[in-house]
Amino acid sequence: MVYLGIDGGGSKTAFLIEDENGRILDRAETGPSNWVSAGKEEAKRNITAGIQQLKTIPDVVGCGFAGAGRPEGFRFFKDCLTALLPEAQIFVETDAFISYIGAIGLEPGVLLIAGTGSIAIGRRTDGSMIRVGGWGPMFSDEGSGFWIGREAIQAALRANDAGTTPEFVSFVCKALHLDAIVDISASWKSGALTVRSVASLAAMLFDQYPAEPAKRILKDAALHLCAMSETVTAKVGIPDCRRSIAGSVGSHSVMKQLVRQHGSGKEFDPPRQSPEHGAIIWAQSLLNR
Repeated sequence: MVYLGIDGGGSKTAFLIEDENGRILDRAETGPSNWVSAGKEEAKRNITAGIQQLKTIPDVVGCGFAGAGRPEGFRFFKDCLTALLPEAQIFVETDAFISYIGAIGLEPGVLLIAGTGSIAIGRRTDGSMIRVGGWGPMFSDEGSGFWIGREAIQAALRANDAGTTPEFVSFVCKALHLDAIVDISASWKSGALTVRSVASLAAMLFDQYPAEPAKRILKDAALHLCAMSETVTAKVGIPDCRRSIAGSVGSHSVMKQLVRQHGSGKEFDPPRQSPEHGAIIWAQSLLNR
């Protein structure tokens, strides 16, 4: 039996082929496959390119995609993979779900994900899943890369109005390829500024920490992430369950330090496995029911 695990998100799509003994047979990586942000055509193109790179045809496919939680998204990904691999058994879930299974396993626990967006995922003893946050960059995703970047832009605009910290304003302009910070609204409206480019400012703030305003913004981000983690832990109902943190923001050493400092004090464990391997674990568990 050959298994294919797929982790499809807003920046990349990872493919992992394993045999029934867990031996890695092949890997591939392509561009984004979030049908909402990338569009259906690009998502389908990147999924197709990844499948075509693999030298082994899988018998079973476990996959998690950003946007698969919506009925339309679920159908899109299932139809796309069925057309590419008509003989395979295909199981579709969200990218957050398979990230949880990869990080924690099938046991109860909590996974805090903070990358471009943010979400906290929990699993109870009965196998039911819980989510807190992750409702998109406009209204949610507190503590995420986009949230941090938006706070940095707001700080730069306030500094520009007050005529203070010109160095910080200059840093933000340079990172976003703006001639002046007051051009930010026009850049967003034209599409030159995107969710991903705003989120990229998080790396700049990590480099500037502990200088202000990076220190304040990152502390506030950590407080939001701690609140999400504590809420989902309470819903899981096991205070000492395994907790893990993932994502480009959450796994950064500065953010891990701040989350530990402003949270319960309990360490977050690193993820045990990759999301694409988590997709395989999940598919195997379904077959063994």
